[in-house]
Amino acid sequence: MKVLIISSLPQNLDFVKSGVDAVIINLMKGFELFPEISFLILSLGKSDHESTVKYAHNIKIQYLRKKRPVGGILFYYLFDARKAIQKIILEFKADIVHVQGASPILFCLRGLCKRNLVITQHGIMAEEINYQNTKFDKLKFGFKKLVERYYFPKFRNYTFISNYNRRFLEELKGNDQYKGKLIYNPVNPVFFDLKIHRTFGKRIVYVGVINPRKNLLCLLKEMQRIKGQINGLKLDVIGGFKDEAYKNKILQFITDNNLQDDIRILGWKSQSEVLELYGEADLFVLPSLQESLPVSIAEAMAAGRPVIATDVGGVTEMITHEESGFVFRTNNSIELGNYLLRFCKGDVSYSDFATNAREEALKKFHPRNVAAQTIEFYKEILKN
Repeated sequence: MKVLIISSLPQNLDFVKSGVDAVIINLMKGFELFPEISFLILSLGKSDHESTVKYAHNIKIQYLRKKRPVGGILFYYLFDARKAIQKIILEFKADIVHVQGASPILFCLRGLCKRNLVITQHGIMAEEINYQNTKFDKLKFGFKKLVERYYFPKFRNYTFISNYNRRFLEELKGNDQYKGKLIYNPVNPVFFDLKIHRTFGKRIVYVGVINPRKNLLCLLKEMQRIKGQINGLKLDVIGGFKDEAYKNKILQFITDNNLQDDIRILGWKSQSEVLELYGEADLFVLPSLQESLPVSIAEAMAAGRPVIATDVGGVTEMITHEESGFVFRTNNSIELGNYLLRFCKGDVSYSDFATNAREEALKKFHPRNVAAQTIEFYKEILKN
């Protein structure tokens, strides 16, 4: 079997900022274990020149040169990229073409037989557009929302990273038939090698972009509120800002509430640096207003770190409440603070939560299992 996966991977695979890129890299680690299948990962828009890299004995990454088309990005996907991709499909003799994302990349598939095409949606543009601030971002996400609404449902085969994504597609398709399978996102297997902490050392970690949708301010407010009740609670923030105004708001809050000694804003880090910081961390917190299936939660659980997160999107499918972590209502900072206090005061067995998080992640997010499920779905499509 030959599988072509269409993506937008960066050239430096150890330094990724996108959750979707991380998912594809982790999936490749699982695909390595299936040498009888050949994979070509086609990356669009991330390289200044065309090149092909051998990632593993059965996996190659081909980078298409980034272009600035005269007619804009829509013209690029409808014509230039479409022509290049369809040529590669024929040359590679792909049995399966799998597109990671429900973006305008889908236009590259126009004219192809849909029986062996697989689509995986990650973010849901209809919701993410509500958290865009600039006119440019609103226009960009508005266009993606139109693609998602009118073109994404026209395909036949889908993998779903969560039941939340499945329900969204079914609302769009109505009574139209489709073939689909729930397959959670994989994590880098190196997270499973980290030693599980048996006691709570009061160090929290947050990983991801820092913007209003991720709602980091909710966590900062609770750290300020419970500071008088608990000594020594620390937070490492791994990620970068996209909005200067929100950056100033976060930094000002830290200064105004004398949290400089308790919170470190570390910026983006490589995968190896993130692992090193996880070695120090005890707990992962994600107070987002909207998510699909965040890789950051899966990574924390794989590392054996309990999670506290909001009940948005597919988050409740990842965490077993009061076993591998806690789930709280969106923007309910008091609930978040109370769960932090339960760990800090020893009201729950931190060791049991950590063990449960690791075991749950092994079942759901290990790349070996995710790759096996994905390949099985490919075989079902070809069989039919």
